[in-house]
Amino acid sequence: MCLTKVHCENHKEPQNYKGKLLIVKPQVLRPQCRQKEAQYFFAQNGFGCDPNSLGTAVFGHFLANGQKARLERSDFLGVADKSQLPIWASNRLVILEKPQMKIRVFQLKEASPLTFMNFEETSKRGGVKSKDYRQVYGGTVFAENLEDVFRICNTELPYGYHGHSLSVSDVVEICDGKDKGFYFVDSIGFKKLDDFDITQTDHENMMKVLILEKDRLPYEAEIKHNIYAMQHIVGGSFDIIYFEPKDDAICFCNDEFLLNGSQPNRVVGNTLVHGTCFIAGNGMNEYGEYDSCSLTQDQINKYTDKFGQSVILGEKLAVPTQDESQEETIEQTLT
Repeated sequence: MCLTKVHCENHKEPQNYKGKLLIVKPQVLRPQCRQKEAQYFFAQNGFGCDPNSLGTAVFGHFLANGQKARLERSDFLGVADKSQLPIWASNRLVILEKPQMKIRVFQLKEASPLTFMNFEETSKRGGVKSKDYRQVYGGTVFAENLEDVFRICNTELPYGYHGHSLSVSDVVEICDGKDKGFYFVDSIGFKKLDDFDITQTDHENMMKVLILEKDRLPYEAEIKHNIYAMQHIVGGSFDIIYFEPKDDAICFCNDEFLLNGSQPNRVVGNTLVHGTCFIAGNGMNEYGEYDSCSLTQDQINKYTDKFGQSVILGEKLAVPTQDESQEETIEQTLT
């Protein structure tokens, strides 16, 4: 059974679709994809979001599998009625609607006499020097401002964070947006640093990975290349899944995910992984041994598309695709 106008919000005036969950008309989808799970589409941008614009393109992704797509404004029935959403769709929409910030965290190197000193005292002793800092984390957190970042990095550490809880003398980088820049954590509030130079910091031991959480789109993180940061992501001891023919990328997951009650997440190779996992590169280290390493940007793009969303258990979903030359239907298990 497909979704209809009955499943949309009842609005007389045309709505702006940006940041809204929409319902795609079933006839727009390929025949094998015409089922209700495949009709949910999260609109992110495009001139077609604005009902008063001459443009018609709406860019976003399908809620069920995270696949990005470009549709027309006329392809939608309307905005989905939140009160009628299935649990899986409601959970994913809540996550998508949360404010997000891409950040990095830097802390003074061990044995620095300036650790935990406020901005005034630091200034008296030579000031903030980029070369004295090391990176301990980078990633996307659910935050709206630096106060949120401070709370998160003290009470619910982001996956892969490996350092002391965010404290006075630390530096936070906001990587994009209107507040982009570096900020010193002071006794009260934050001081913006105009001359902090990330190239002078110690970040050689950082590794770029792609974290896969249930019901959340994949996101890039920069973690310390050590067992503690890696275990923090998967929630304990880890196992490795090889899924690429060339073995140039590997998946790290909890080695007891079938015993610890974790929820189904992604299908990696032939394995349905439960619980949070992450994808890392796999290459030869200085000792001539295979070891985990940073993903390249091409790999990050590839696996972001490949592992777009977690599985939904219950029935088969034919994943919509805009590539009409692709004859095979991709199927996922759904809730």
